[in-house]
Amino acid sequence: MRLAIPIAAVLLAATAVQAGNIDYISSRSADFLRIMSRNASTEGADLVSFNPAGLSLLPEGWHFNVSTQTLLRRYTVEATPPGASAPAEYESTAPTPILPNVYAVYRKGIVAAFAAFTAPAGDRVDFADGLRALPLIESAFHDDSYIVSMNSGFFRSTSRYLAGSAGLSVALTDDLSAALGLRYTMAERTLDAEGNFTISSDLGIPVDTLSRGLHARKTAYGFGAVVGLNYRISPAVNAAVRYETDTSLDFKTDSERSEWAHTPWLWPEVFENRSRQRRDLPAVLGAGIEVLSPCRRALVSLSMNCYFLENANQSECDSYDDNYGNGMDLGLGVRYTATPRLDLSAGYQYSDLGGSDTTYNDLEFSLDSHFIGAGARYEVSPGLDLTGSVAKLFCTEGEGAGRFGGSIYNKDIWYFGLGAGLSLPSD
Repeated sequence: MRLAIPIAAVLLAATAVQAGNIDYISSRSADFLRIMSRNASTEGADLVSFNPAGLSLLPEGWHFNVSTQTLLRRYTVEATPPGASAPAEYESTAPTPILPNVYAVYRKGIVAAFAAFTAPAGDRVDFADGLRALPLIESAFHDDSYIVSMNSGFFRSTSRYLAGSAGLSVALTDDLSAALGLRYTMAERTLDAEGNFTISSDLGIPVDTLSRGLHARKTAYGFGAVVGLNYRISPAVNAAVRYETDTSLDFKTDSERSEWAHTPWLWPEVFENRSRQRRDLPAVLGAGIEVLSPCRRALVSLSMNCYFLENANQSECDSYDDNYGNGMDLGLGVRYTATPRLDLSAGYQYSDLGGSDTTYNDLEFSLDSHFIGAGARYEVSPGLDLTGSVAKLFCTEGEGAGRFGGSIYNKDIWYFGLGAGLSLPSD
């Protein structure tokens, strides 16, 4: 029975896309994937996500950016199931075919108005052969003298976050600009699991077979704000900072099947219909600097994001592990103008997600990562450019502790981005 509460908490967590921190996705455009650092950029409508104050430096008129990313994931959990003598590998390769982002900006005089539709967070996993966590949960229903083995099972989980943003960027002086915006986030998290088990005595003699399952859907809505400053230090050097407030998300549960929850000691409020659970998006502080070479053909960009997960992890009913620390991204990118129409770029980002062996479990192993990307932007005609990018995320291997001791966790993700930018200058 002592297993029940920690395992129940695992069930309502879901692994997050690793291009950011915990639930955040930092790759919010195809142009980000090709350089990995855009916090101080002053080009493109996708600055709404990275440097909103820099939008007031765009040429007057309309600016649009539309892109999508395709993600090919491989998540693995290597663990020894209860009653087994050798470890098994559980694998999820569920892809994300489309991850869209749409941005629009209109600048007139010292003011630039902006709006965006983005997917700021989310993920999808599909462990077709289940996970070791499932027989561990079932073991909590039986006396310690019995052995629970899983004959078959599956675990599917998704988290989808969609956001709409709007705001203004204002040029306060020739060199200094500021931005203020609001973001409305709609979030949905689903969980579908089933296990078919054999219950054996401590002598290994089967005494029963049974099947249990869980199907739950959680939804939440919340507002957040973003403020930013951009300062042009010189014609060749630009610096920027932005702060995104936390987004309070109080998830409401619609549970169609919750056979693992119908006991008073298995934290039933997590799964019961209409129960609520907090999982806020944490506040983010982003900063960057961008430097043009004297010939203006080469550019170097540095970016940093700090994720204040510890402040979002204060509610007694949240689904964050209390052992999480604040996280950080560090990005470096370079761009080279090969021809007047063609830009080539590459970049690297390191992410410390604030986790450790005490936070890793079968359903939420947010591992530190190395993110490498490259791509090109080509001007098809004046005002219209196309972007293609590819990136690979490598995670450091993690090992669980406590009930998940001996479990080995790994992730790697391929990203493929396509985007288009359109500028319509004012007459």
